[in-house]
Amino acid sequence: MGGGSFVESLFIILYFVGMVIIGIVVAKKVKGSQDYLAGGRKMPLWLVTATLFATWWGGGTILGGSGAAFTDGFHGVIYDPYGAGLTLIIAGFFFMKIVHDAKVNTAAQFFANRYGSWAANWSGLLMVPTYCLWAAVQLVAMGKIFQFILGWPYAITILIGTAIILFYTVLGGILAVAWTDFFQVIILLVGLIIIFPLATKFAGGWQNIVANTPEHFFKLFPAAGSELAPPTLGGWLWWLGALLGVGLGTLAAPDMYQRAIVAKDGKTAARASLISGAGYWILGVIPVYLAFAAITLISQGKISGDIINEDSEKLILVLARAIFHPALAGIFIASLLAAVMSSGDSAIFAPAAILANDLYKPAYEKVKKQDLSDKGLVNASRVSVVIITLIALLIGFFYANMYDLLIVAFQLLFHVLFFPLVLGVYWKKANSPGAIAGMVTGFGIVVIWSIVEGTLFPEPEWLWALGPGTVGGIMMVIVSLVTQKSHPPKPLVSTDGTILKFKELAQPGQ
Repeated sequence: MGGGSFVESLFIILYFVGMVIIGIVVAKKVKGSQDYLAGGRKMPLWLVTATLFATWWGGGTILGGSGAAFTDGFHGVIYDPYGAGLTLIIAGFFFMKIVHDAKVNTAAQFFANRYGSWAANWSGLLMVPTYCLWAAVQLVAMGKIFQFILGWPYAITILIGTAIILFYTVLGGILAVAWTDFFQVIILLVGLIIIFPLATKFAGGWQNIVANTPEHFFKLFPAAGSELAPPTLGGWLWWLGALLGVGLGTLAAPDMYQRAIVAKDGKTAARASLISGAGYWILGVIPVYLAFAAITLISQGKISGDIINEDSEKLILVLARAIFHPALAGIFIASLLAAVMSSGDSAIFAPAAILANDLYKPAYEKVKKQDLSDKGLVNASRVSVVIITLIALLIGFFYANMYDLLIVAFQLLFHVLFFPLVLGVYWKKANSPGAIAGMVTGFGIVVIWSIVEGTLFPEPEWLWALGPGTVGGIMMVIVSLVTQKSHPPKPLVSTDGTILKFKELAQPGQ
């Protein structure tokens, strides 16, 4: 191992030691399931904003996004950061406060408060595998970073990264996740502030980058030079599908609403989401511009394009090692790991909480004919963290393209949960049979279409991005209207029985 690699590795080791220490310290503050699953419901704005931004800004954004921009420019990153950032803005205006006020422990429990246990079970069963894909994105990113630094086989490096995330998440639950996220955001921002101006300078200045980058790479909309150029209707439909497929799809993201749950009040949850969304859009252009800088440096012969052409998602790592002194490279690579881990722990914890709170707990109580103790729920949550991590790890072993996994995970959320969430909050006639029908229809179309086409991305892509979820939404409306008498819709209530919306639907005495 060369001197540079040694210094880089030293910073990485120090970073990991710090995260483990934070996890151990925070774990001592966990007194029960309310701390482990909901962080005590008292986190201030600065902490909720930090953990929400860190959750959204992950390996798919910085490594996957820069790789996509390297091959397709801004048009290749419509999904993320633009679609994903749109999610945070919409959620801040319309959903975060009401989810907080529902006093739930998980996103699936929110469905239970509107539709009942059956719909909650279905939403949980569909959220868990979807979020295993999102967790796999982060584990893959960690494996690639370690592989680049150490030169070890990918199978070994992904195991190392996974073990570290697993350790502190099992110990401290959402409290450990939130506090490690806070420190990871600081490291991440330092890394971005360092690399952007230095990469621009190393490439000979901004004008030089513009001169060496294909003109259509700077276009957010379909542009001349791209295969989706207007006036083709397909080009605009692709753009709209990419933006909305993620921007609307991730409105049902359980890790986002986990941040609403931990906030001290509803206004804090909403404001944190709006601030995070704006920050995500602003900082999300940096990986794109770094990709353009890499294109320029390759054309100038200052960096080799071999590794990047083989795997464009390693672009940022190649750039950091070429530009920085080993000590700065170590700091920056630590910031990449911070981005990945801050999303990875959240992606693991959110479905684990659903698995324990919304699937295991009711099944246990039904079989045992007794309530699951608070300690039992915490232990079940810890076991669930291990289970979700292992599933995500298996996915990461067999499919290592981060951006593809990210898009599939985001779109599945749209196809399955977008309309049950939106209609549940804003349509009085939404009921349990309708919600279940919508979920099952959207998921079923995805599975059948993928099998028939033999790909995760059937064509046309815009129809794939919006079609299954829209059909599921239509099915939900139809079934809800048909079953109004047999299954009268219920008001949206909090876990303590307080009616939040649709009081006119309450039964006498409710």
